[in-house]
Amino acid sequence: MDHDSGEARRGTLRRLSACCVAAATSGISVALGTEPEGLVCARPGALSEAQQRQRRLDNYTEKSPDPGKTCRACRFFTPGLGAAACGQCAIFDGPANPKGKCDDWAARPDAQIDR
Repeated sequence: MDHDSGEARRGTLRRLSACCVAAATSGISVALGTEPEGLVCARPGALSEAQQRQRRLDNYTEKSPDPGKTCRACRFFTPGLGAAACGQCAIFDGPANPKGKCDDWAARPDAQIDR
């Protein structure tokens, strides 16, 4: 085995190890329910023109200025599969950030909502 192939193999193993560590760290944060800062659920390029227009009309924002009035606490919001996951909004017929808010916000009539 020559020197160059050994260096290439070590470089590949280092990159593979770094990817494994990154994946494990990401999996742990999801399992612990930690929410990534700056979660973006409504990416404009992935939305239809009608969904984008409705969000503009309702002044949708990915982060509510009032922690007591978030999508998570709204009657029109259906949570995603985890505390940090994007949910669905019945008004927008599409993705919504659990920490977001719009002008159509209405308090959820059921039990206390975890904030």
